Amino acid sequence: MRCVVLTGGTVDNLQWLARALAGADRLICVDSGARYAAALGIVPQVIVGDMDSIDQSLLESFYRQGVVVKEYPAEKDDTDTALAIAEALAGPPDEVVILGATGTRMDHTLANVHLLRVAFEHHVPARIINEYNEISLVAPQQPAVVEGRPGDVFSLLPLTEKVTGVCVHCARWPLKDATFSIGNPYGISNRLAGDKAEITIASGLMLLIKVN
Repeated sequence: MRCVVLTGGTVDNLQWLARALAGADRLICVDSGARYAAALGIVPQVIVGDMDSIDQSLLESFYRQGVVVKEYPAEKDDTDTALAIAEALAGPPDEVVILGATGTRMDHTLANVHLLRVAFEHHVPARIINEYNEISLVAPQQPAVVEGRPGDVFSLLPLTEKVTGVCVHCARWPLKDATFSIGNPYGISNRLAGDKAEITIASGLMLLIKVN
């Protein structure tokens, strides 16, 4: 099951969003993320959040259409998106795709990137996708393949203090048994040498950012 979490971050291109939502088996909207679904004429299965940024008439409209609304207090420890990820993982899904998770609030953007680790700890692959980037996690038991065209850009950044045994095959700048550490971002702007590159690591957690 492919579960999509649609948050209220920046989405400039609704046509792109419609394509990204295609094939979703379950759609969970986070608070004002529901306005994007409404603009596309899509009815989510669940809306999660403290409902502080969604128009109440829109919320009531979805409620009348049978959408499950899970409302939480505004003062809480978890972000609305974290609650939506927990809802998604309860499925359980085969994959979680997070849309609208980036934008003008860098604190929320970084918090959402950290939520990829929550999905990983539940043994569920997860990706954050916007019109320009795709962010996922590489782990010792979760290698990655980057597909595209020769010259396409991808970057690697450590999510843990140290990542060891980094191997990158079929890239312009291949690596063998490299070590990455926070504060030394030399994995930025690598490129595909062919139509795909393979990435494995021995320990730690690595962020993989594919530039679209």
